[in-house]
Order: sequence, then structure tokens, then C-alpha cells
Amino acid sequence: MPHYTQAIITILALVNPAICAQMFAEATCNQDKPQQYKEAMKSVLSIAIVLLIAAFAGTSVLQAFGISLPAFSCAGGGILIWIGVQMIISVQRPATFEPVAAKSTSTTGLILFAASPGTITGVITVAASHHDSLIPYTAVFGVLMAMLVLLLVLMVFVAFSKKQQQPTMVKKMVTSYMGVIVIAMGAQFTLSGVKTFFFT
Repeated sequence: MPHYTQAIITILALVNPAICAQMFAEATCNQDKPQQYKEAMKSVLSIAIVLLIAAFAGTSVLQAFGISLPAFSCAGGGILIWIGVQMIISVQRPATFEPVAAKSTSTTGLILFAASPGTITGVITVAASHHDSLIPYTAVFGVLMAMLVLLLVLMVFVAFSKKQQQPTMVKKMVTSYMGVIVIAMGAQFTLSGVKTFFFT
């Protein structure tokens, strides 16, 4: 049981539902609630599929291409840093009055963040640490529970959110702060990968 608890906590920390909710808010701010509910379920399903594939086949795929976990962690860290920078840049841009239909409502950034190489590395690591079975039960259970929590967070956000045309100062500050956290997570993944690659 401690292994399952550790897997859930690890994957939840990497997925980070709080940041995902903020990114979801940015991507779907011009949608009505039924659309947001549908988009939330589609996003969580996409993330779950990617992470479950990683749990079952990630180690084999990396070995086939001769890629080590530390190297993959560095790549994941780089992508997280890029996402964090984009979040901060988006806040610094002056507000423009675009037609609702012209604004992007894509949750691709959310999916790339939650199912980033950093998260995939964590899932693969959990799966590899319990390789005595053909089915990585620990990793699968951790992914499913993390996705359930993420879906609940997004659903609660949709239920209590209010449609807002222009971002408030508080929202901008939160987005900037979350961007810094994402950059820090990316740096941590990169440095951990470099340390493991060169010194272990």
C-alpha cells in the first residue's frame, strides 16, 4: 500500500492540478459551461491515455531508442521551462479586444504540461521500480487516481467559475506566479537529469 500512495503523490505532484486548472481557465475562458465540461473530460482522457501508454511501454520505447531516463528528464525539463516562459509572456502582452470566435480555445498547452516528458519520466520511473509483473499495477493505479483528482478539480473550477472577458490583475499575478513555478519544476527536472547522468 505505501507504494501505491507514493505513486499517487508523485504523479499528482508532476501533473499539478492547480496549475492545470489555471491553464484550463486561460484556454476555455470564452466557452460556456457545457463546452467547458466536455473540454475538461477530453483533456483528462488525452492525458490519461498518454500516461498509461508511458506506464506500459515507456521503458521499452526509451531502451529501443537508446535514451536514458536522465536524458529524457532533461528534455522534459526543457519543455516545462518553455511552457512556463510562455505563461509569463502571455501575461505581459497588452489586452486586445478580439472577437470571441477569434480567440484560441485549445487545451493543447494543458495536455503538454500535464503529460509532459517530465511527468512521463515520473510514470516510467514508478513503473520501472516495480518491474516484477507484466502489468505495472502501481503506475497504472497512480495515473488513474491522479486523473480522477484532476478531473474533479477541473469540474469544480467549471462549476464555480464566472465568465470573464478581460483578465483581472489578480488573475495575471496568479498566471505569472504559476509560470515561475513551472519554470522551477523544469529546472529541477533538468538539473536532476544532469546530476543522475554524470554522477551516478
